[in-house]
Amino acid sequence: MPIIEIKDRKIHYLISPNSLERNRKTLLFVHGAGGNRNHWLNQFDGLKNEFNVIVAELPGHGASSPRGANRVEHYAADMAIFIDTLSPSPPVVVGHSMGGAICQTLALNFPNKLSGLVLIGTGCRLKVLPSILNGLLSNFEETVSMINRYAFSKYTDEDIIQEGNSEMVKTPPSVLHGDFLACDRFNLCDKISNISCPTLILCGEDDQLTPVKYSRYLLEKISNATLKTFPKAGHMVMLEMPEKITQAIREFVHTLPQPQ
Repeated sequence: MPIIEIKDRKIHYLISPNSLERNRKTLLFVHGAGGNRNHWLNQFDGLKNEFNVIVAELPGHGASSPRGANRVEHYAADMAIFIDTLSPSPPVVVGHSMGGAICQTLALNFPNKLSGLVLIGTGCRLKVLPSILNGLLSNFEETVSMINRYAFSKYTDEDIIQEGNSEMVKTPPSVLHGDFLACDRFNLCDKISNISCPTLILCGEDDQLTPVKYSRYLLEKISNATLKTFPKAGHMVMLEMPEKITQAIREFVHTLPQPQ
């Protein structure tokens, strides 16, 4: 994987096989708490030949630098520099959960850096149970297992759930705790109506971590937004319904103007 150095951090990323072309629309995928590039492999494979596709690994995750952050705005500032450095035009930014919080922050603080927004399983506020924050420091693997039990629909294959657990447990405890602390501190509900770019909101109907009401609130507050929900899918809807999520993103991106 290629690397971009931002300040004292290295960010690894996946990129479309034909490099980045100025006359193609660009997609930037941002994973959630404890995630990595593997959360987006289905979407990357499905879209990489049609658009410029970039999958970033946040600091502290995957093959990126080992130190993460404990505030969403810190990750968003890194992604703003990442976009300036790499993207040939303002991308459509796609964020899941904490990644969705990062993308909302980008849309508010750096509106000229993006052309559209896809928010998956997220909200304008992401409070975290104290038992999760404490458990990530005192009983890491058991707490990760509990998080993943809540993260998937009861209809999801056990193999997919176990794979999700295996990916999250790779994240160092201090980084995962920082991610969930960043989520707990995140609250843009009094500002979210200032987002003006075209926005697609996607949510699994069985999402227990960011229930559908969070997505409906985003739909109510963001003027240029649409919402699609997916039965028999939970918080990790892009893993549970990969083809449907990929197609929803594809259809949305095709509604946007070509980059100048």
